[in-house]
Amino acid sequence: MIAPYRLPIYSLLAQEFELLILHGGSEANRKSWSYPRGALSSAEVVRAWGWQIPHKKKVNGRVFEEKFLHITPGAFWHLLRFRPDAIVSNEMGFRSAIALVYATLFHKPIWIWWGGTLHTERHIDPFRSMIRKIFRLLGNRWITYGQSSTEYLLSLGVKRDRILQSQNAVDEKQFRANAEPAWVIQPRPVVLHVGRLVELKGIRFLLDAAAILRKRGYEFSLLLVGDGPDKQALERRALALGLDNLHFHPAQPQEKMLSVYRSADLVVFPTLQDVWGVIANEAILAGVPILCSKYAGCATELFAPENIFSPDDLNDFSQKLGTAISNGLPMPDPGRIKTANQVGRELVQELNKFLLAPSTGNRERPQPVA
Repeated sequence: MIAPYRLPIYSLLAQEFELLILHGGSEANRKSWSYPRGALSSAEVVRAWGWQIPHKKKVNGRVFEEKFLHITPGAFWHLLRFRPDAIVSNEMGFRSAIALVYATLFHKPIWIWWGGTLHTERHIDPFRSMIRKIFRLLGNRWITYGQSSTEYLLSLGVKRDRILQSQNAVDEKQFRANAEPAWVIQPRPVVLHVGRLVELKGIRFLLDAAAILRKRGYEFSLLLVGDGPDKQALERRALALGLDNLHFHPAQPQEKMLSVYRSADLVVFPTLQDVWGVIANEAILAGVPILCSKYAGCATELFAPENIFSPDDLNDFSQKLGTAISNGLPMPDPGRIKTANQVGRELVQELNKFLLAPSTGNRERPQPVA
């Protein structure tokens, strides 16, 4: 699907190239991810024919994550119609397999935009492990979300000079404006979690750590913003723990997220598995300090050790959270994050390095890119 934080990158690509964006449609578990009609008027945006197959990943009997497998055979017809000079495809799945077939048949360069890390891929099954090896053998070039995903590709045997190491980025312009808090909450400080209410995000560990601190006399409010199948279970858990000053709010559209962050004094990102974690980018740009799980792909690239914790180690979690509530946290260095404009420029430069090579010749019109 079209992630809202990718829109400025796609817009920049559309300024430089004749751009086709193929997607598999929106997913039921990301209702706040809207694609504004006309947002990419300079690109051709097409939902490829196919299916979405929902499936649930379970860990220790719990639903860890709800996911959708996009099977889009119609993408191949659109590639034949559009005849791109280059292809960028997300992840190592069905759509990238189609893109690889096209690129191989017509001798076109292809980049796989990859986010998985050694942590997120540690328990993949033998079939997916075999698929990864096939992609490694056939893939021309790679773009990664950051250092952690680069490390995974290197572990597969991908050559470093075939990898453009970039970052996941959000629209920095949205977070440079003035904004009033979405909610005025007491008591302060307000500890904010943003994300889907699923086991993957580690929210039950956040509730456990918060309950420990409340029993020790810490005063603070907890604000949870998001939707998901675990909402009722989390509400029951909070009630059983005796947590007060707890506020649930539904997921907010992207244009309101700055106001959400301005409602808080501290952001906590207790994910148990994330290939990157754009919540971290948003919090930094919004000027709110953040405690980040060590299991987020962005953790060591964006944060100092005092901002990183183990969500499944309750002692470490409660100690780091208590220190942040009592003494505050140092603001992460905004210079560590790449803006959407920087990432877009990196992609343009990478594509042009091949498209404008002497062997292909410079062209009078923008090269088609899918």
